[in-house]
Amino acid sequence: MTALAPRERVEPLAWTASDMALRTGWRFDASDPARADIEQLERWARTARDPVTSLERTSVDTPALDALGAAVAEELDDGSGVAWISGFPGLSELAVRLAYLKIGLALGPTIDTYGRLYDVRDSGASYRDMPIPVSQTRESTGMHTDSSGRTVRPGVIGLACVRQAPQGGGSRVVSAARVHEVLRTHRPELLARLYGTFVRDVVTPGSDRDVERVRDNRFPIFSYDGRLALRYMRYWIERGHTRIGETLAPLDVAAFDALDAALEDPAHVLTFRMRPGDLVFIDNTTTAHDRDAYVDDPAAPRLLLRLWLDRRHPASVTPV
Repeated sequence: MTALAPRERVEPLAWTASDMALRTGWRFDASDPARADIEQLERWARTARDPVTSLERTSVDTPALDALGAAVAEELDDGSGVAWISGFPGLSELAVRLAYLKIGLALGPTIDTYGRLYDVRDSGASYRDMPIPVSQTRESTGMHTDSSGRTVRPGVIGLACVRQAPQGGGSRVVSAARVHEVLRTHRPELLARLYGTFVRDVVTPGSDRDVERVRDNRFPIFSYDGRLALRYMRYWIERGHTRIGETLAPLDVAAFDALDAALEDPAHVLTFRMRPGDLVFIDNTTTAHDRDAYVDDPAAPRLLLRLWLDRRHPASVTPV
């Protein structure tokens, strides 16, 4: 079994909700130069056939947005793993998409499994009734990381708010390192189980969901390769094991229960509500996230945009 992460190497990211309330480094406000860059993006977009698909880092000179992306990258890599940018209200939907994508490209190339910019909106269906991503529902699912596929692993996920729901839809994030240390201290035997591999059901639209494909879709919840990483969504693990006929051991279920309790501890969970024009970037390996269930306005349904980014952390030392 993989060795557990050394204690001293995970503490910088092991924040609590009260820690984040006192920190300022994860909050960013849009500047006037950034708005000027967005105007430049909009002018460029009028000359492009499909601006969202064709935009690259070098397509338009946007120094303020690039500097904002560099500051976000520093916070994701060496700070909390969460960056919230506010101060872009009143932008058109296209302007939100372009600004969000341009900042995201400063972090890494896009992973286009669901399309370059994926609309997060309610389809009216439930992920419990059919194999659809939770992002296509208005339900809350508990803390998780994105992507159920073994070979598809976004380093960073982004969310941009176009329209918020009138009720619910708040964001929740938690430090995987904090949760890891709680389990190490109080339930080390259960933490060790989480370094084992588990099957996930395959839910990516258009993917082969054959049982053998699901059986092969197996990877650990916690891993350590110079940097602690979490990959978790309990529902798809339980669903995957059911589909292949492999019963989870009682100790595995107990480990999931302990992990969920630590992930949902109010002392660990940071909550915030995005407003139209707000952008959030999250390290998808060090930070779990969730959203509150919401009630839509049929005349103006909630719409967020999601980015998956292939951002790799610098090579780290070998675990000891």
